[in-house]
Amino acid sequence: MASLRKRKRSKGALYWIERRRRKRKVENPNIIDDLPQSLLLHEIFSKLRNPRDLVSCKNVSKRWNSLISSSSSHHNPSLALILNTQPHQYGTNDICLEGWKGFDLSNYVHPEFHPPICVLASCKDVLLCMKSEELYIVNPVTMHWTRLPDPCGATWGLPIGLIGNGRKGLYHVVNLVMSTRSCFRLFSFDSMLGTWKGVGVQHPPWSQSGWCPTQYQALAFKGALHWLAEDGPVVAYNPNDQNTCLLIHRSHDMSHASYGADAIVSETLTVSTGHLRILQLVASVDHRHLYIWTLVDYKRSIWRREREPTSFTDLPWLQEWTFSDQNYMLMSRFVTQPETRKRILYPKPLCCHPYNPLLVFFCLPESIVSLDVATKQIKLITTLSKSSTQGVYWNEYDKVIPMTMHLDPSLIPDHGHVLQRRRKHRFIRV
Repeated sequence: MASLRKRKRSKGALYWIERRRRKRKVENPNIIDDLPQSLLLHEIFSKLRNPRDLVSCKNVSKRWNSLISSSSSHHNPSLALILNTQPHQYGTNDICLEGWKGFDLSNYVHPEFHPPICVLASCKDVLLCMKSEELYIVNPVTMHWTRLPDPCGATWGLPIGLIGNGRKGLYHVVNLVMSTRSCFRLFSFDSMLGTWKGVGVQHPPWSQSGWCPTQYQALAFKGALHWLAEDGPVVAYNPNDQNTCLLIHRSHDMSHASYGADAIVSETLTVSTGHLRILQLVASVDHRHLYIWTLVDYKRSIWRREREPTSFTDLPWLQEWTFSDQNYMLMSRFVTQPETRKRILYPKPLCCHPYNPLLVFFCLPESIVSLDVATKQIKLITTLSKSSTQGVYWNEYDKVIPMTMHLDPSLIPDHGHVLQRRRKHRFIRV
C-alpha cells in the first residue's frame, strides 16, 4: 500500500509540473523549442568557420557527419591563398576567401617542423613545404605531416609539383631539373616506394632551345602535373607514366607575336570549374588588356577566349604597371637564349577562383586584389609589405600558393606526427 501511495503521489507531481510548463509556454512562447534538432544543428554548424572544428564535429557521430556533409553552406571547398611573405625567412600566412579561418602554420610547433617554412606547392588541401632544404607534406586542417627523404639538393630554386590521391594517402613530388630542345629531366618521388628517381622524358621539339615554365608550381589536373612553357605549349606529365608527356599546344591567337612586336606578355596557368585556363596580361604602346583562355578540349588542344579582353585603362590599382628584365640566374638550365627579354612584373595574375573563372586574383606591389571581370569590380584582399613581393619570377618561389580546403581532409602517408598548437607564455608580475 505504501508503494502504491508513493506512485500516485509522483504521478500527481508530474501532472502539475507538466501543467505549469504548458501554461508558461502559452504565456511566453519560445520558437526555438519548436524547431527540429536537425535544423538547430545546421544553424550551429553554419556558424563554424574553422575547418578543423567542422572535421572534429563530423567525428562525433554518424548523424552529425551526415548533417555537416549535407550542409549547403559547406558543400563547396573553400579557397585559401598561402602567402610566402618573407623572401629570406619564408614565413607563411593564410587568407581564406570564403570565411573558413583558423589555420596558420606559424601558430603550430614541432621540434622538427618549426617555422620559418616555405610553401612550394599544393594539391587540394595538402601542402608541400620546405625548411632548411628539407621537404614536408602537410595537411594544415588535420596538422598531420611527414618528412620526405633527402632529394640531394635537386629542389633548390627549381620548379616543383605535388600530385596524389588524398583518400589513399599516396603522393608524387616531381622536381623539374633541366630542359633541352627535345627533352627534359626531372626527379620524381613516390610515397609508396619512399625513394627519389631521376627520369628523362623525350618530346617533339617546338623551339630552338629549351623551354622555360612561367610558374614555379606545377598544377595538378586530370592526374598529371602541368607547366605552361613561356610562349609555348602546356607540358603535362603523369608520374605513373614516367617516360612520356603530353603537349597541349596553344592556338595562333594566343602566341606572343600575335599581339604585336612591341607587346610584352605575362601569363599564368590556372584551373577553374574543371578546365585549364591561361591568364594573359598584354601591355603594348596603345593598349593594356587581360585575356582569359579556356581549354575546352583537352585531347585536341582546342582553346576558347572567355568574353572580350578586359581593358585596364579605367581600373584603379591596376593602372600602374612595372616592367623588369628576366632573372637568368637559373634559367641557363632551361633556355640558352631567352626569346622574351622582358616580362610584366606588376600586376601579376595569380589564379582564377576555382568556381568562378571570371574572378581573377592579382598580386600588386603592396597588396593582393580580386577583379570581377564581368562587373569590373576590384576588391582588396590583403595588404603586403613591399619587401614581401620582391622576386615573383618562376625560379624564385611563388609568393602565393592557392589551396582548397575540404570537409573530408586528405590523408598523409605514414604521418606519425601531429603539429601541436604553440603555447602562449604568461608572465607573472612579482
